[in-house]
Amino acid sequence: MLNTLAPGFSRAAIEELSRHKGEPEWMLQLRLQAWDTYEKTEAYLGRRGDLGTYRTFAGFNLQQLQPFTPAQEGELPAQVQASLKASLVNERSGLIIQLNSTVVHTELNDELKQQGVVLTDLDTAVREHPELVREYFMTKCVPVATNKYTALHAAFWTGGFFLYVPKGVTIELPILAQVWLDQPLSTVFSHALIIADEESSVRFVEEFDSRYEGEEPALVNDVVEIHALRESSVEFSNLQDLGQNVWNMTNKNAVHSNDASVTYVMADLGGKVNIETIGAGLQGNGGAAELVGVFFTDHDQRYIINTLSDHIGLSTNAETMIKGVLTDQSRVEFDGMIRVRPGAQQTASFLAAHGLLLSKKARGEFIPGLEIAANEVSASHGATSGQIDEEQLFYLMVRGIARSEAERLIVQGFFEPVLQRIPLENLRARLRRSIISRMSGAYETEADTWVDAQERWEIEGVDEGAVSLGGNPNDEEIQLNEY
Repeated sequence: MLNTLAPGFSRAAIEELSRHKGEPEWMLQLRLQAWDTYEKTEAYLGRRGDLGTYRTFAGFNLQQLQPFTPAQEGELPAQVQASLKASLVNERSGLIIQLNSTVVHTELNDELKQQGVVLTDLDTAVREHPELVREYFMTKCVPVATNKYTALHAAFWTGGFFLYVPKGVTIELPILAQVWLDQPLSTVFSHALIIADEESSVRFVEEFDSRYEGEEPALVNDVVEIHALRESSVEFSNLQDLGQNVWNMTNKNAVHSNDASVTYVMADLGGKVNIETIGAGLQGNGGAAELVGVFFTDHDQRYIINTLSDHIGLSTNAETMIKGVLTDQSRVEFDGMIRVRPGAQQTASFLAAHGLLLSKKARGEFIPGLEIAANEVSASHGATSGQIDEEQLFYLMVRGIARSEAERLIVQGFFEPVLQRIPLENLRARLRRSIISRMSGAYETEADTWVDAQERWEIEGVDEGAVSLGGNPNDEEIQLNEY
């Protein structure tokens, strides 16, 4: 078993890591080529006038970290076992757990095994399914040279998940993946490679969490690649609740073939610095993509969220909806793009991002964009950010509601339209509890807060317009311009 590598990233460390894993020569060469790309690629420092998060991440001292941290052998730690009981799915068809740099547990329904479904760690997939890994691993979806940090990921990936769903197979119950980090000055380079063959369907849920004491940093640098082949359907849900001593860089992308659909549900609550890039490559005709995202930042957290709906084929459609709340001295930058390539006629695409600031020291920048190179297109985009309207607070407070609770009611009304679009009920409930916990400073059950608030609106005559961003009960979202 590989012991912890010495701190620091180098070509020699890659060779030692690959040798101890017993990898084939082609994977070692891929790692070394990725390292060469990493060394010659400059770190992106952001644009002039931004909030400085890219520059902050570029200044992070990577050489203090250990590239590989093994997991302890034996039973799963108590905290992991407890998290499984409170996970985002009640029933599941498969489970895979990564602790630090190693996948420590895998299970899959026997019936799915008989149907040819493969769920395993990526190390095993390299040995047992090399033809699939060589074709799909960081080639078309998230290429190695996407940026400096994807190159670093390709050079040092460890653990990770591999899922292959054969043609025509439908997986009804979700597959759950958990990634745990419990060591300071460690790194997690988890990689999820999902291949949904033609006419298949799957739901995949991924959770990131960390538990260790102290303020020493750690790094998560993960990549998710989804290949949705003809007429397949993939639903990918992710909850990131890392500790605020963890730096997080994630790149997620999907490649759609003809009539394929991919739904992303992203919930970001933790991390000290979080840079997230999510894409939908609608290459095939008739493809569909949906992204629903929520975030809640506090203390001095820094977030960057980049989204891209890349329309290439004919008659594709995409919808992106992001909502989040900023408190304390947190910083959030959202940069969303709808890109319609030449020849991508009959495109329909929608993008909206809204930020609600609960502190005058918090800062948010929400910038949507359009790049249109076809003429038969329906594309809408919009973004808002601002403080809670004092008139809305007054409207609630004159009815005997304390200011802190009035703010909580407004936040609930702000989030609820997006939460209702999240298919997993457990994820909705967990997000509601997390939001209430952060606002109240103590854990409360959903029944004591969120549900009671909904009833109070009816009992005390507080109309939904009082808790919507625009104050108009008939306008669930802002009116967007169509181009």
